[in-house]
This record gives sequence, structure tokens and C-alpha cells, in this order.
Amino acid sequence: MLLSAIRCRPLRPSLPHLARLATAPASRRSRALPLALGAGSAACCAFATQRIAAASRLQPPPPSEVEHSSSSAYTSSLSKMPKLSLVLKLLWRCGELSFFLGPMLFWYALRKIPLAGERWVTRQALFKRLVRALARCGPVGIKWGQWASTRYDLFEDDFCEAIGQLTNDAPSHPFAVTRHAVERSFGQPIEELFERFEHEPLASGSIGQVHLATLRRDGATVAVKVQHPNLPERMALDMAILRLMADLCSLLFPQLRIGETADQFATNFEMQLDFRDEARFLRQFRRNYSGQFWSAICTFPQPTEGLVSQDVLVETFEAGESVATFLKRNGDRAINCWRKLENGEWQMERQDSEGWEDSDENAMRSSIALCGVQSYLKMMIWDNLIHADLHPGNVLIRMEDIGPLARLQRWIVLGDSSARVPHIVFLDAGLAASFPQQIFKSVNSFFDAIVQTDGVKIGRSILGLAPSQPNVADPDAFIQEVAAKCEQQKNEFIVGAGNPGKNIRSYMESVRHHGVVLDPTVMVALMSMMVLEGWQSRLDPQISIMECLAEATGGGMFGRMTRLNQLLQDTRETLSRAFGMS
Repeated sequence: MLLSAIRCRPLRPSLPHLARLATAPASRRSRALPLALGAGSAACCAFATQRIAAASRLQPPPPSEVEHSSSSAYTSSLSKMPKLSLVLKLLWRCGELSFFLGPMLFWYALRKIPLAGERWVTRQALFKRLVRALARCGPVGIKWGQWASTRYDLFEDDFCEAIGQLTNDAPSHPFAVTRHAVERSFGQPIEELFERFEHEPLASGSIGQVHLATLRRDGATVAVKVQHPNLPERMALDMAILRLMADLCSLLFPQLRIGETADQFATNFEMQLDFRDEARFLRQFRRNYSGQFWSAICTFPQPTEGLVSQDVLVETFEAGESVATFLKRNGDRAINCWRKLENGEWQMERQDSEGWEDSDENAMRSSIALCGVQSYLKMMIWDNLIHADLHPGNVLIRMEDIGPLARLQRWIVLGDSSARVPHIVFLDAGLAASFPQQIFKSVNSFFDAIVQTDGVKIGRSILGLAPSQPNVADPDAFIQEVAAKCEQQKNEFIVGAGNPGKNIRSYMESVRHHGVVLDPTVMVALMSMMVLEGWQSRLDPQISIMECLAEATGGGMFGRMTRLNQLLQDTRETLSRAFGMS
């Protein structure tokens, strides 16, 4: 990633042939450089055209997984394009990306000039230029910025806050484009469909932007999500370039399986290009959380019947404050925390937390963090349908009144019988994932093993997170390594230390070292969990993921309440079908 390279070390050529070129006579360098660039560009474009052709020959996904795929269709059309035209398009796009990102190297080098550099180019100025550069790169750059803004464990706080501007304030398209998309999708003038339609978008992201509107037919306030123009074409080109770079990296580092990661990233992007899929996911999420208990904790927008198309989605408007805004306004929760010393020992760092324990704000933060984690664990453990884009801009918080039954259930599980409680709204469900059935069993076994802190079982479960493990030379060595790490993490947990995100990354190091293959949906789920854990720990770092897992499984209170709600829901549906049949 660009920023990690910029932060860690200066970029310098290291390949021997580059060194020889640098020491060659000037006349030779002047001839060699254009030839090298020309040959390299031609080879890259030829490789990219082969990649596009290969992608177009892949078997399409089953209808149950993706009903429509505009990006895949455009990839197929690119493969049929004359090769000269395709090469020119790829060259133009490569030139655009280089033009947008190339100056960052200059500004970084300028900042590194001794004594004066940091005065000429401040950190904030460098971050602002990076935000603009990523925004101009389009959806791929914006999505990377959104991901990076949540990774406080990888980047400094000021960088995450600066780059977080891309979460809901990405570049927007003109209203004329929105009007054209809405009228083309639904075959009516926008004034006939909506009594009021705000020209300025509420928010803009990597895929589209959202407008506030009022339906003419029933006066309901709705959010209208409109896809950015020419997105499938730009995405197909960007994904071809991304896959090309991944293939080149795989030649140098085959053990990292970078190509698989790039393919999964591209597939995730392509899934979001048809809003009909998002509407289908939203309906399923709403069914999964329709019980009295869960509907009092969280909800999802409801698509409006008859107003859903490939590039326009009309859904209920959900009021609330995003977690990103809440954290920016209120800051992280400061409490006593553990820090690992260089000698391996743990030391308590005491911070001023007077008044936190009994404050209403602290109780609200804890409730939001706990319910957010438990909602996600329900997706993975019980429903097998995971919201895979849970950055803090996609999660809203609002206060809601709840009924007597929901209050009773909440009191049993959380010890809170309040009539007005924090409510979570999950937005932007275009990126969702489900495990294959056999993998789903291994996922549940993995979580059971974590609850039991059974390192051997954890290792075996990880090996089961793919249909086969052809690259693992010694499965027993992998299992023993995971078991040793589990024991160390258990000891850290006993003294109140440790971090779930770091634990996951520790296991991933073993996965990479032993060549373990993970099903792509597993990686989607893990990355989404790490993003959620990032903002959950900022809300309330005292919430333990281990305890949440124990509560979410069959024997825990959240698990029992989920089973009860599922039983009631199934009974209602059975009676409804029987009544309808009669």
C-alpha cells in the first residue's frame, strides 16, 4: 500500500539492472530508459489484456450468489474490444493513476530534506494531498482510504482522522447525472416520483451518492442511492491493472498468494455494482433481525418496492449519527490499559477515568460497542450472512423507545431495563458474504475452540477453513504453533492484556508461514471483524471479544435469546403459511 511504503522507508531502486542503468553513460541511459519504459508498458498492457480475456472466460457465479453483475459484463465487453483500443485505454488509465499518485513521492521526498523539509511540507499538508490524490483515483483509491481510516492499529491517529474524510465525503457527481439515472431506471420524470428531492447529496462514497427525498405516493421520507457514472468501465480497467500488479508480485513472492487476494478484492468490488443485489441482502438482513429482541438492538434500511434498479436504490431514510462522527465528537474512551514492555512484561498505564464508571455516556458507549459486536457475531455464527463493509461511516447510532417485551429481554441479557436505549443502524449492505456449508461448520468449530481456548482445536479448525490444504507440508507443526500462540494469548487475557486484532494477525502469520489456504469468504469475515473491533475498542476497550464470543454461542445469553427469537419467528412463519394454505 502506498501509505505504508511512504511511512516506513524511502522508496529506492534495489534491482541490479537498475543500478547498472544508473551507472551507464548518459547517452546509453537516454536511449535505454525510453526503450525500457516502452517495452515494459507494452508487456504490461499485453499481460493485462490476457488477464481480461481470462476473466471473461471464467464460469459465471451461480444465480443464488450474484443475480446480476454489471462489472463482469463490462469485463466481457472489454475482452471483445480490438486489442489496440484496449491497450490504449489501459495505457491512459495507467497514466492517470501515475499522474494522480506520482506527485506524492515528490512531496514525501521534499518533506525528508534535512532541517527545512518538515517546515515546507507539514504532515497535515501531506495528508490533504494524499486524500485528494486517492479521491481522484476513483473507487479503488477511495475504498483503500476508507479501509485505512479504520486501522488505528496500523497508522497514527492524525492520519486516520485525515483520511477518514473519504468515508462519507468522497467526490460527488452533478445532479443532472442523478436525474438522468433515476428517470432512465424508473421511466418517469423525477417530479412525478418524488414530492421533494434534495439536489445536494447527503453523503458520497466510492460506489455512489445518497440524496434525501420524499415519495409522492405516500409522503415517506426516503434515501435515494445513485451509482456514479461510468463506474463499471472504470472498475473493469482498474481491476485489470490491479490483477496485473498482483500477478507480477506473485512472480516475486509466490508464497504470499497475492493474486488470490487481488481476485477477492476485485470480486468484492464487482458485487457492489448492482443495487438489486444490495436490496436482496437488505431484505434478508431485515428478516434475520426481525425478532423482538434483535429488532430493538439494530436494524437495516428497507428497500422501497418498485423503486430498485441496477444503479438506483430507493430505501427508507434512517436517521442517526454515524459512529465515525460520534467518535470524532466525543473522542476515544480513556481508561486504564495494559502496555507490553520490551522485556515482555505487562505494565498498567493509569489514565484519568474519574467519573467514567457511573456516567450515562459511558453506559451508552458500552451498550453500543457490546451490541455492535454481538450483532456481527450473530451474522457469522447463526445467520451465515455477513455485512462485509462495516467501517464506522456505515454504522449509525440513535436513541429509540422499546416495548415491554423487548425491555424484559434486554434486562435478562444486558441487565438494562431502560425504555429508551441506543439503537444501531447498519447501512450499505451491498457487500455481503456467506460461507459454503462445510466451511460454515469449520467456522463454528473455530469459534467454539476460541471460547474453550483449545489451541489444538483452533489449529485444526483453521485447516478446515478451505476445502483442501495442498500447500501445508506439516499440518501437525502448524497445529502446535497455533496451540503455543493460543496459550500465550490465554495468559495475556488472564492479566487483562491482549488484543483480538493482534491475535488474529498472529494467527495469520502462521497461516502465511505454513502456506495454509483460507476460503475467500473467511478472509472477508476476518477483515470485517477487525474493522469492527477497531471502532468497538475506541468506544469501549473494556468490552472483551472473548466474553462476547462465549455469550454469542449456544450456551451464552445472547445465544439463548437468539435461539428463542428464531423459534418464535419460525413458529409465526409456519402458522402464517398454514393459515394462507387453509
